[in-house]
Amino acid sequence: MTFHLTPQARILAIVGLAGLLAVSALMASRAGVIGAGSAGSSPTATRVVTTIRPALPATTRPATEPTTPKVVLLPGLPQPVARALRTSKVVVVSLYAGPAQADRAAVAQARAGARTAGAGFVAMNVVDDRKARQLASFVGPVSPPTLLVVRRPGRVLTRIEGTVDSTIVAQAAHDAGARRR
Repeated sequence: MTFHLTPQARILAIVGLAGLLAVSALMASRAGVIGAGSAGSSPTATRVVTTIRPALPATTRPATEPTTPKVVLLPGLPQPVARALRTSKVVVVSLYAGPAQADRAAVAQARAGARTAGAGFVAMNVVDDRKARQLASFVGPVSPPTLLVVRRPGRVLTRIEGTVDSTIVAQAAHDAGARRR
């Protein structure tokens, strides 16, 4: 009588036999059979049993990249404002003219208010002709210092000309949706 085993059954038999040998070797070493001897006898060799496991098929996972929602902005936004709107839902834009002391104070108040409200912040010098042209197409003519609160996708929700307190800036940014999820 001929006995035929499938390859899977052969592997299972080999693994089972190897496991049985490993368990018996472990029990024998615990009982003191292997490696035991009298003080005067020579050390005995220990047999090492290695279990060979069949290779499992590798599972492949599809490469998943973290998906971040694409932010769609209105066309014609000045570059600094568009960049800030990609990371913040609400951006406070402070427009100033050069190194004028009053304008620097307005920028500092706007920055502090934006930070308090959790909004993005951009300071833009309108003396620069290129930036002034971008702003004119975005909000029309401005006289510095001017404060804008812009919400995605690029709508101006608040426009205040002149110097404002950081509390007013924070309130305007909060009303526009800063820190809201």
